[in-house]
Amino acid sequence: MELDIFYQSITEQERNTFSELAHAAMLLGYKPKKAKTQAVNYVFVNNRTKHHIMKFSIEKGKPILKLKFYASTEYSNLFQEGVRTTIEEYNYKYTGCYHCGKCTDELKGYVYKYNDGRTYFRCGGELISLPPISQNDIPEIIKLLERQHEYYLYKEG
Repeated sequence: MELDIFYQSITEQERNTFSELAHAAMLLGYKPKKAKTQAVNYVFVNNRTKHHIMKFSIEKGKPILKLKFYASTEYSNLFQEGVRTTIEEYNYKYTGCYHCGKCTDELKGYVYKYNDGRTYFRCGGELISLPPISQNDIPEIIKLLERQHEYYLYKEG
């Protein structure tokens, strides 16, 4: 199977969690493809929508899940923290619209609002790295994957 190298690098419990997510993405038509890097990276791409929606990787010996979920406006703290961490990762350098032309009528991405009122935008073209996940997070992750996929099908044709 395509994900064998990734699965060999993680624990059995992690393998159960990640394989459930991989299965859900594959049911939506997203197939894992190994990124052309030496690192262990698999991107889930849909031939119909021409979009990628999820990525599994190994970073510093730990499994990392990255998602696109900007089509959803409501999600739990786990995902809010993922957006915040991603925005802060490069000291706010990669925030705001990149003016790539993909957003026509509205910005497609993530908004994070700090308690002090500061608001930052992160482009939806980028995957959001999530904090470590557990089996309990799977239903919400699958719901966000489904919503993002629906968005690709109907909004972007």
